[in-house]
Amino acid sequence: MTRYFFHTQSNSRITDAIGIELKGPHEARKQAVESCGELLRDGGDSFWGSRPWSVIVTDEVGLVLWELSMDGAASAAAATLSE
Repeated sequence: MTRYFFHTQSNSRITDAIGIELKGPHEARKQAVESCGELLRDGGDSFWGSRPWSVIVTDEVGLVLWELSMDGAASAAAATLSE
């Protein structure tokens, strides 16, 4: 088992100091996608108007393996919509 760390970045960086032990890189990539989904689900309103969100996956020595970025932009047409 290898320990992987899932750091998040937006307007601020949150460093994962604990990590998760997973069977290998395939499981780590799957966990990264799930983490992105959780971020969007739980922080949906704060997503709009912020810097792009990222999940950065590193290994035990700090080597960056993958980075997933999420960004959303409103078009001019969105300004005409009411809540």
